[in-house]
Amino acid sequence: MSIVTTSPPSLPPSPPAPASYSARSRTVFWLSAALLFAFLLAGLFDRDPWKADEPYSVGMVLNFFRGHDLIVPRVAADPFVEKPPVMYWTGAMLARATSGVLPVFQGAQLAVLAWLVLAVFCVGRLAQRLYGSDNFHWLAPMLMVGSFGAIENIHKLTADVPQLAGAALALAALARLARSESCARRWGLLFGTGAGIAFLSKGLLVPGVLGLTALAVLVLPAYRTRRYAAALGWAVLASLPWLIVWPVLFWRASEPLFIEWFWDNNFGRFFGFVHLGGERKSYWNDVTSLLGLTFPAGWLALGAWIAQCRQTGLRRFAAERPELAMLWLYVVLFVLTLVVSSAIRDIYMLSLFPAIAVLGAGVRLPSWLEKTWSGVALVLMSVLGVFLWVRWGLQLTGNGHVAAGPIGKWLPLDYVLPFSPGLVLAAVVVAGLWVSAIVHRRALGALVFGFAGLTFVWGTLSTLLLPWVNEARSYRTPFASLKAALAKVPHTGTSEASTCVGSFNVGESERGMLDYFIDVRPVQLPGLADASRCGVLLVLDKASSRITVPEGWQMIWQGGRAGDTNERFRAFVPSAVK
Repeated sequence: MSIVTTSPPSLPPSPPAPASYSARSRTVFWLSAALLFAFLLAGLFDRDPWKADEPYSVGMVLNFFRGHDLIVPRVAADPFVEKPPVMYWTGAMLARATSGVLPVFQGAQLAVLAWLVLAVFCVGRLAQRLYGSDNFHWLAPMLMVGSFGAIENIHKLTADVPQLAGAALALAALARLARSESCARRWGLLFGTGAGIAFLSKGLLVPGVLGLTALAVLVLPAYRTRRYAAALGWAVLASLPWLIVWPVLFWRASEPLFIEWFWDNNFGRFFGFVHLGGERKSYWNDVTSLLGLTFPAGWLALGAWIAQCRQTGLRRFAAERPELAMLWLYVVLFVLTLVVSSAIRDIYMLSLFPAIAVLGAGVRLPSWLEKTWSGVALVLMSVLGVFLWVRWGLQLTGNGHVAAGPIGKWLPLDYVLPFSPGLVLAAVVVAGLWVSAIVHRRALGALVFGFAGLTFVWGTLSTLLLPWVNEARSYRTPFASLKAALAKVPHTGTSEASTCVGSFNVGESERGMLDYFIDVRPVQLPGLADASRCGVLLVLDKASSRITVPEGWQMIWQGGRAGDTNERFRAFVPSAVK
């Protein structure tokens, strides 16, 4: 492989006339744009919140939407201070602005789309500048959102999405500061703003890595200037409102909760003296996850780096391409930070993708690999897409058990899909984009064409089969059944104890969905001995352990998500009440 300074798609053997080339360029440009935004939109709307992460995120959005407390994030009735509130603020604002036409969750998803558009713009413009293309560089954003570790995570209402956007903005600004003609004030302010957005999204991890990167680039001659020092001063100034305003208000609202957020959820989770989930299984698992989840962006970036070092050598590479060297410093520091951390989850890698996507977008595939990649994408993605259409027909006609294979482990095979004209039309549009990509596959290039195939598969799954997947992952159906059961419970009085629902072993995600779907804000019980505080007891059993409820309680309901064999809810009332 070798690095080039032009866009990755290969040119045909015989250049066409200028007019036809211009027309073809416009076609490729707009087709690439349509493929990218179809991918972003597919799976973003027309569904319920899904575990993990989304249900408790929606719980916080719902509280901000209602205006209960604009400083302290809460899920149902309880504070939940794992993450800062910028995702939940923006989600609540857009949900409020669209409340007349969209449900709260659908309106909040507009914030996810807005943050993604910011990330796409920053990454595309940075790649355009680095590789000399006259048009917006669509491949880099495609690699960012289309790598295995990003496909689902970028569509979810989580704090990692604005953190991704903040990282993309900061890296784009830091790259511009390698050139002497760039305005130190403008790009310094944008770098600080990006770091500030990342901080107010999820805390210290990404701003810390960005700060280390801003210092590490001083090993590169292009950054050892007074202009860069001035830019860092502007960056600090721009980051201060993000770093100070909400934390100060949070401290004044509740000092213990502030300490829990700042110390336990930033330092405690990182160093391992507080266990909040996401602990690593093994370093080998980390390596395999990194290799698998960063495909194809990370693999292409590594190939581009090897080719460049073979051509020019490492020292010359750092001197001639300081922006690329800076991105590699960020990647190395980010990975090292994850390695030394005691807690790691796949979604933590999301802010790595802006850098490796830009690095991978500069690679030119050898002709044999270009043909192989296109051929495999054509066959594999077409087969998968057609399979999803066939699966839709089987579920639509009530024949879900036909040729199901292992699908029944995750999805309810007896579910009959409703016919949705809107989703079918969207799937037809996605299929039309795939057909157009096949027609123009040589002009698109193998990598963009591969993303077109991914859009076909992901878009078909997220339109035709979306209600089926939603039935398995949503709490709407079981909690509607719970609401009906609670409506039949006679109240013994008007006291708070007779009307409240006490929960035991019910996590923040489930409590958030109880609030969202049926307007129940359960009281967390420290132990079953405290169950008498409320008139209804709700417990959550796991497959590995069933909770033993004290005597004097009778079950009025049990249920769970379709296809979920791990979770089972049970609701009880005192025997005398029933």
